[in-house]
Amino acid sequence: MKDIGGISMSNTILQKKIDEGLADQPSWIGRKTTINHLRPAIVKAVEAHPELSPALVALKEDAVSHIDELLPKTIEAMKQNGFQVYMAEDAKQACDYIANIVGDHLVVKSKTNTGKEIGITNRILEQGATVYETDLGDRLAQLEGKGKAAHTLAPACHLTRVECAELLSKDLGENLPADPEILVGAARRSLREAFLKAEVGISGANAIASDTGAVFLTENEGNIRCVTSIPKVHIVIAGIEKIVRHFSDGLTVVRSASTYGCGQDIGTYVSIIDGVSRFSHPAMDFLGGAQGPEEVHVVFLKQGRKEAIDSGCQSVLYCLNCGGCLNTCPVYNSIGENFGYKYLGGRGTVFTMFHTGKREKVDEAGLSLCIGCGRCEESCPLSMPTPQMILKMREDKAETEGNGLIKDSVFHILGSNALSPLMKAGRAVQGLPFKQEKNNSATLRFDISKLIPGTPKDRLLPSLAKQSFAEIIKNKSPLKHPKGHVAVFGGCMVNYAYPQLGLDLFDVLTANQIAVHHYEQEACCGLPAIMSGDTKEATRMAIENVNLFSSEDFDYLLFLCPSCATTVKEKWETLIQNTNDAALIQKYRTIQNKVMDASDYLVNILQIVPPQLPEPVSVTWHDPCHLVRGLGISKEPRQLLRQMGAAFIEMDEPNSCCGFGGSFSLFHYDVSRSVNDEKIGRISDTNAQYVATGCPGCIMHLKDGLYRNHKNQEAVHIISLLAKAYRQGGNVK
Repeated sequence: MKDIGGISMSNTILQKKIDEGLADQPSWIGRKTTINHLRPAIVKAVEAHPELSPALVALKEDAVSHIDELLPKTIEAMKQNGFQVYMAEDAKQACDYIANIVGDHLVVKSKTNTGKEIGITNRILEQGATVYETDLGDRLAQLEGKGKAAHTLAPACHLTRVECAELLSKDLGENLPADPEILVGAARRSLREAFLKAEVGISGANAIASDTGAVFLTENEGNIRCVTSIPKVHIVIAGIEKIVRHFSDGLTVVRSASTYGCGQDIGTYVSIIDGVSRFSHPAMDFLGGAQGPEEVHVVFLKQGRKEAIDSGCQSVLYCLNCGGCLNTCPVYNSIGENFGYKYLGGRGTVFTMFHTGKREKVDEAGLSLCIGCGRCEESCPLSMPTPQMILKMREDKAETEGNGLIKDSVFHILGSNALSPLMKAGRAVQGLPFKQEKNNSATLRFDISKLIPGTPKDRLLPSLAKQSFAEIIKNKSPLKHPKGHVAVFGGCMVNYAYPQLGLDLFDVLTANQIAVHHYEQEACCGLPAIMSGDTKEATRMAIENVNLFSSEDFDYLLFLCPSCATTVKEKWETLIQNTNDAALIQKYRTIQNKVMDASDYLVNILQIVPPQLPEPVSVTWHDPCHLVRGLGISKEPRQLLRQMGAAFIEMDEPNSCCGFGGSFSLFHYDVSRSVNDEKIGRISDTNAQYVATGCPGCIMHLKDGLYRNHKNQEAVHIISLLAKAYRQGGNVK
């Protein structure tokens, strides 16, 4: 879909959403406050119940894989219980059915993600019905009228007490003070009136048990129980993925939703609905019966679910909507509901393809916005591989539409022999567009952000080094009697921007009598191409590197960049396998088994005891995403820092993303900067002199954030600190 200027209309829409999200500071503050409040309780509850996650995975895998078997059994069980069941193929069918029941009556409604998916509220409003959101946060958001929630579990967390008072005062026709207790009391009175007057209640479902036909709902406010029990008609809207095999599975789901969503062992209210009212008494007529509805309609929605299963993305249907992934997603934290479409975040973006069937909607939802940090998968009770599904969709998009001239050209250069001479040429002329700053960094003399996204005038970027790492190391004298041999994969950042970092590792290794091999012909690892879906160029880079590194024997292949290491160790696996070249696969297997992060090698293989730093320094540590979640390395760098005599200060959320994400920070620098600013705040709070990390990309981005925020702290690779200790200790000549 193109506009007149040739720019993707989807990208234009997405950028508008990003701008809107970044500008909404009240919502950002509300999300941050809510997440910070929930996090300790969730961490504690999850740690207390390790049995929930494997149980959830097993029951969801079973149910979704056997949905064709379970669906008719579920419908039959529900009909036996007196439910009226309707199977909707798409949103229109579902809305038409519900609208026919509702008419122009008053409707009380609780949270329902499937209802949001089909747009049921707008549909029944259009025909004259009145819809009353009964979750207090949703009610306040409804009264505000913006149509968006600041946070999925706390929709009105962006509103102040005064703003809440103004909204409720206007709605209720009375002057209410900004007192939470009074406001809640007034809202409850209004809600009670709505419950008693409503003809229809609409809810979602956390789970539906196939063996009994029972509907499970969990909550903390009590509004859902009123929605489902007081009106004469109750409508349940649920995707077919809510079906589980056994009644006990439904109990596991509602308990897990509370644990992972709110940090509770179980929700305050759990409702199990197994049919229509079986009892009525005239004395209860003043409560509208209050013993359950006379009609219960269950609207099952297929819309894209079968397509998701057939495409191999069935895990996208496992979601509990607990919000765990959103609470840890740096992009969602920055722009809120503007990341996603109907369903939020990375998972919501993936599912957009299936429930809309439109690729442009996926782009508008934010296919390019996933930073690849992996925190969503880490925090998900079902370990949903959202980043992998995002990459698969990007690959499909790249195959059909390409990545555009800029990206395609860059990926081709990164994997070719043209990179080294291009960098040499760049060194000679970089003084023209760049103004040198401290610590071998530079800012642009001119604002070229409209020409090249992510490069505003004030962004701090590394200068191109006078000599590459390959050029420096080839002049080093080899050890005469080494105790071991390693090869070093420098990566683009070390080779051309931070060659001193490569030299630092060289010095530490040689001080420990380890011979170092490096190959000037080394190509890019291919991660930028992989993240953009260009597997063709990534495969070419992988093959070139495999042939290069298999030409000589060594004990380990060491990395200073965990992103490169994770790519070689994990992502090359599929690329190389798909070549069906047995000899190449065998070469790769040999290399794959030798991949190690430098700190991991120093601590666990060499078991070094480093010398002390020459002067006392305070250091905090930032966990790079690919180091901690890709390679599982966390304790080793901290051990080295303490062994060097550094005063170590742990920051809050050390494994939160810094916002770099490789090319993400180029094409979405505005979001990247927002994520980075929050990280800089956590670093600043420690008052440490240094923030050490294990990734040159993180160093680049942290340097930019510290510079923009006028902080005196310095970002440094842990290997550089280690080399400083060795040099000052006289261990390096």
